[in-house]
Amino acid sequence: MEDRFITLDHANLDREHICCAFAGSKAAAGVTGKKEWIRGQLDDGFVFRKLDAKAKVFIEYTPAEKAWAPIDAPGYLAISCFWVSGRYKGHGYGRRLLESCESDAENGVVVVSSAK
Repeated sequence: MEDRFITLDHANLDREHICCAFAGSKAAAGVTGKKEWIRGQLDDGFVFRKLDAKAKVFIEYTPAEKAWAPIDAPGYLAISCFWVSGRYKGHGYGRRLLESCESDAENGVVVVSSAK
């Protein structure tokens, strides 16, 4: 069976696992807050696409003009988070997620980054 990716939307957001840095039983408030934030961004073009698994394999992006940092790039998508962790590395998931973002983009993709 081919691995399946899920794009979060208003219909599935409440039932889907969001594979962010929130983990453990004490993370409930963080998960709830993140889901509420996502809900508010979806109508502005925000995308959260993830592997259909309880894993940190996902990409988040939005139209550049709606990005958290000021970006002057009309028609571009701004990646805000892109993560493939642990045993999921080396299986092509990152490539497929990035390609899905690129195919959604009108003009291209931008990223704001810094040293770790």
